[in-house]
Amino acid sequence: MQPGRSESAIMSSAEQARFRIDRPNARPRVTRIIALDDRSVAVLGAIKDQPWNGARFLHYAGIRHVSEHLPSLHIDAIVRDEVGNESSLVKELSGADTVVMVTATEAAAEAAEIIGNACAARGIAATGLVLVPTGGEGTLGRIMAAMRPHATMLVVSSGEDYVGEMLAALRA
Repeated sequence: MQPGRSESAIMSSAEQARFRIDRPNARPRVTRIIALDDRSVAVLGAIKDQPWNGARFLHYAGIRHVSEHLPSLHIDAIVRDEVGNESSLVKELSGADTVVMVTATEAAAEAAEIIGNACAARGIAATGLVLVPTGGEGTLGRIMAAMRPHATMLVVSSGEDYVGEMLAALRA
């Protein structure tokens, strides 16, 4: 390394540019964006028609029990697409690289737990995107505490318009 030049400056130099691959990734990212509450559904509904890299927008609809005999074993959930078609969370996660859970309420803790555990079991990165709630700091703290154990990254959105920017940054 040359004295006075940072590694970042060296890697940005023209001589290092010859080692860069100047093509997009061979495989595009497969992203599932799941709204966990009604406010999130509305926010995602406003941006879902923007150009995305094949991201699929879903809405958490409830738990899918393993069987009537094991109602406490929650390993799957029901999700709906934008036109209301129901699907299994496990099926939707097949082939996914990343999942973004969007919420504005602490009531989404159950959904975050089920989705987060399903992602962890499959090695899928789960991001939590929390919309600033109308209830103030205490409510935000409770939502964060509910989401934190189930997301590898947790982001608080400064406004609803930030959601699209965050999804674009994640290459959804």
